[in-house]
Amino acid sequence: MKVQKFGWLALVATLLTSLLLAACGDNTATSTSAASTGATAAGTTAAATTTAASATSAAAATATTAAASGNKPTVIVGSKNFTESILVAEMYALALEQAGIKVQRKFDLGSVDIAQAAITKGDISVYPEYTGTALLNVLKLTKTSNDPKVVYDQVAKEYESKFKLTILTPAPMNNTNGVAVTKAVADKYKLKTLSDLSKVADQLRFAAIADFVGPRSDTDGLGSLQKAYGGFKFKDVKSYEIPLRYQAVQKGDADAVVAFSTDGEIAANNLVLMEDDKLNFPPYQFAPVVRDDIVAAYPNIKDVLNAVSAKVTTAKAQQLNSQVDIQKMEAPDVAKAFLKQEGILK
Repeated sequence: MKVQKFGWLALVATLLTSLLLAACGDNTATSTSAASTGATAAGTTAAATTTAASATSAAAATATTAAASGNKPTVIVGSKNFTESILVAEMYALALEQAGIKVQRKFDLGSVDIAQAAITKGDISVYPEYTGTALLNVLKLTKTSNDPKVVYDQVAKEYESKFKLTILTPAPMNNTNGVAVTKAVADKYKLKTLSDLSKVADQLRFAAIADFVGPRSDTDGLGSLQKAYGGFKFKDVKSYEIPLRYQAVQKGDADAVVAFSTDGEIAANNLVLMEDDKLNFPPYQFAPVVRDDIVAAYPNIKDVLNAVSAKVTTAKAQQLNSQVDIQKMEAPDVAKAFLKQEGILK
């Protein structure tokens, strides 16, 4: 029985141990399960980290590729508010488009002040400007020479340093300011030069434009003529919109008119352009003015625009202006036909 008693006690002890383990939980099994779960979580976290890292690398690679290929800006071509500026701007736009450059047109902006503000702010990327206008009216510098190269070099240097604008090669044409009179007036007073005209101006009516008798007067307008030649005290001075001033002559309301040497209306209205015998007015060659960031984005833009400018002589500019102003052809059609004729457009 002694043996049986101890066996029974052992059995009871075993049962009690099992009950205690069941009540407290088996740490060994739990630890194993937790370890497995932790390993799985760690693996998941590692996988997620690897995926995120891969995504970041892919995004970086895409960004690098995009930067390398470059989402280049649209080139916005602008112009001032008269025929020649619009014609030349359209030529620029057509040539750029043929070169594969995306273009937007913003023509007929207005005066030089408006065009200059637009390009410095980035509202436009390029527009044609005259070297004389750039010198006197934008930079407000004193003319020291009538040599076209001297004027261009000075303007190009100052535009770059002050505005971060590149002025490309000027056209061979020269659309200088001037004064034209009717053939009848020229014959009556025997007028050939501005010196001649200065002496009889007090007997004549003058059709001007705002810039010529306004803020620009003393630099390249009526005020400058009075300083250089004396006289020029017209009997009557009226200011007209640029496209309307020749109508005053046609209607008999004026005897003399502000003229630019490439105006088609000079020949069409049988007018006589007075020679600037004292070289009062500086050269007015148009040249492409381009923002530096656009030049950097399109290394070929210089060659494209210079090729257009090189084709425009004074005689050709006068003919082109006449087609629009006298023959009433559309400026885009005239510009396109000219570029095809000159071999720039295919």
